[in-house]
Amino acid sequence: MDPKRPFAVVGRSVGALALACLAAIQAPASAATNGEVALSSQLVDRGVAITRPGQALQGAVSWVWPSGWALGLSGGIELRDPDHAAESLVQLSRYWPVSTDWRMQTRLLYYHYAGITHAGFYEAGLAWLYRDTLTFGLSGIYSPDRDHRLRPAVDLDFRWPLRWNLSIAAGAGVASYSRPAYKQYEHGSTSYYRYGHLELSWDSGPWQFKLERLLMMDEDRERMQRLAPSPWAATLSRSF
Repeated sequence: MDPKRPFAVVGRSVGALALACLAAIQAPASAATNGEVALSSQLVDRGVAITRPGQALQGAVSWVWPSGWALGLSGGIELRDPDHAAESLVQLSRYWPVSTDWRMQTRLLYYHYAGITHAGFYEAGLAWLYRDTLTFGLSGIYSPDRDHRLRPAVDLDFRWPLRWNLSIAAGAGVASYSRPAYKQYEHGSTSYYRYGHLELSWDSGPWQFKLERLLMMDEDRERMQRLAPSPWAATLSRSF
């Protein structure tokens, strides 16, 4: 392993965070600030476990401009190991209306995972949103810590409000994931895998609780091994 690799990863992450923080400090008064703190049973991204099962604490802050631009920062830790960040993310995005019911979004991200998945990722994405109900997204993901190839991902998400502050949601996706060379898949170092979730959530003012059933094909779960998440996940969050 290249002894300079850990320092390069840290440097990219710190550099991206520094630029985002500088942009936020210089943000005009017209930008609205939003924040959230969440306690989860496991951190998962696109069907891949970021952390081991167990309590994880996340924090996020974002700035949104009337023009449609938004800047977001987030990070998370495992409570069993609070001295090390399990994830960090910087996102720049822009929304604009297409019609009365439809909007589009473009976004650029850099995120670094240091839990189970030790790697940094750059991502560019385009999404179409129907009201606040249906979202279809296309993404290209590149990891300088893996095989230096652009990998696609497709996501479809649906949400519907119910009575008593409840809502249901469902999502499905397909992505190409690259594992480290020393943990190759049976048929090579890359593979497409399928994932999904069913969700029941409850909102009360700034508080939200959601319970998710995380779905994955048996053959994909077997190939992913410890990168496959637990079948169930719960999250309690508060926005401010």
